Amino acid sequence: MKSLFLIALVCAAPGWGQTMYKCPDPSGVTKYQQMPCSPTGGGDAITVKPIAGSGGGLRPSEAAALKNLSEGNAAIAQARAEKQARIIAEDRRQEALNVEREKAEAMREQAAAIRALGYRY
Repeated sequence: MKSLFLIALVCAAPGWGQTMYKCPDPSGVTKYQQMPCSPTGGGDAITVKPIAGSGGGLRPSEAAALKNLSEGNAAIAQARAEKQARIIAEDRRQEALNVEREKAEAMREQAAAIRALGYRY
């Protein structure tokens, strides 16, 4: 089980080398993690080497799929940003309309007060 976890950990490592730490706990179970075992250090440092092959171990079809996924995510993020900008613009437009409505209502009330006093224009 431990060796299966270590193999999965090594296979999931990014394309560049990375330092991992082997940390035994008091009960004798060994854990692998990206940070030192304690704030002062400790544990055995293990350098995870890149997987041999192009693109950090990715096949060309996988690299193309990853590129397409990244481009798709960028397009989604751009669409969300544009939608948020439209929402903000509409909120500002509605706020300006409400201000104008309040001005018009104030002018109506002022005209009604003047008429009530009997003044003619």
